[in-house]
Amino acid sequence: MKLYDIIKWDPEGSDGEEILVYKHEAEDFNTHSQLIVHASQEAVFFKDGRDLDVFDAGKHTLTSDNLPILGKLMRIPTDGQTPFHCEVYFINKIILNDLRWGTSEPIPVEDPIEHVNVHLRASGYIGAHIVDGRKFLRKVVGTRAVYTKTEFTNYLRAKLIERVKGTLGQAMVAQQIGVLNISAYMTPLSDELKKQLLPFFDDYGISLDNFSFNTITPLEEDLRAINEAKIAARKLDLESAARARMREREGYTYQQEHSFDVLKAAAQNEGNSGNLMGAGMGVGMGFGLGGAFGAGMGAMAQNMNVGQNSPAPQGGEQGVKCENCGAQLSPGAKFCFNCGKEVVAPGTVVCPKCNAKLPAGAKFCFNCGAKLVNTCVNCGKELPLGAKFCNECGAKQE
Repeated sequence: MKLYDIIKWDPEGSDGEEILVYKHEAEDFNTHSQLIVHASQEAVFFKDGRDLDVFDAGKHTLTSDNLPILGKLMRIPTDGQTPFHCEVYFINKIILNDLRWGTSEPIPVEDPIEHVNVHLRASGYIGAHIVDGRKFLRKVVGTRAVYTKTEFTNYLRAKLIERVKGTLGQAMVAQQIGVLNISAYMTPLSDELKKQLLPFFDDYGISLDNFSFNTITPLEEDLRAINEAKIAARKLDLESAARARMREREGYTYQQEHSFDVLKAAAQNEGNSGNLMGAGMGVGMGFGLGGAFGAGMGAMAQNMNVGQNSPAPQGGEQGVKCENCGAQLSPGAKFCFNCGKEVVAPGTVVCPKCNAKLPAGAKFCFNCGAKLVNTCVNCGKELPLGAKFCNECGAKQE
């Protein structure tokens, strides 16, 4: 059995950076042996799988004074030399900067600006070092005799990407960052991710000294889909703006235009009272007026010959006159600017039941559904509501 009087680890050449954990070959020591721990190292003593004592940089004599826990277990005497069995691990605590990381698979996130799901590839650099050798041995190294920088980098990369998947999307939503301008937010995103990753790595005895994104890019097909959607939306906006300018020049609104289309469709089914009533209800809902059209609607309804041909409104392109005060009004005016009286377009039919203003020729009220015409009890001729005699056969109406 070889007893060691001096225990130290002097890595040579590249081993000083490549090897991060080294289990010393010695397992049998003398009391009063010298333990030498270099400035960038930490030594952890194990007995029967238990990490008992930790030594920082310096020269240490192994006695019961500086091995209190081990001394109690081994009953190490305070003088003389007594062999004992133990294991010692040296931890290399050098700072490792510029360790590269990158996602192997795209990360699915929701774009908070475009409101679509996209897949991002990300890469960057990290810097880290071991701060708690005991915790690092327990949770990362285990029983391996040698643990290298390559293994450490792979471990960091795996744990990092595991956390980035969940936190990148959250950070983008919190800061309202879209994929189309994400490159301008590399620094705040890096700071946010580092803040969230610090306690996670601290739990493994690792200090995350720096974290940065080098690239964050969406998949080409996602970027192409977003751009195509934006182009289509921009084209629609331009078309809508042009249509709005046309309506403004011609003096009607989008709701009126929609209502005109409904009435035109109803006119093509002239004589079908159910269709006309449904069309009228649609117009009323579009305007939110509960049945009141206004002068502009009356004029348009007449021009489209809804129900029957009606005379053109008075005033033509020059507008209409107020029935109350005679003021000349602009086309489409709904109220008189002089006396404030509501304008009723010439030829407009007023429902006797609910007073809704209806287009000329209407046979049913689109607001309440009331029938607007009667038929002669003698000859069946269609008569206005309230007629007392038939203008065809002269029969008195009951």
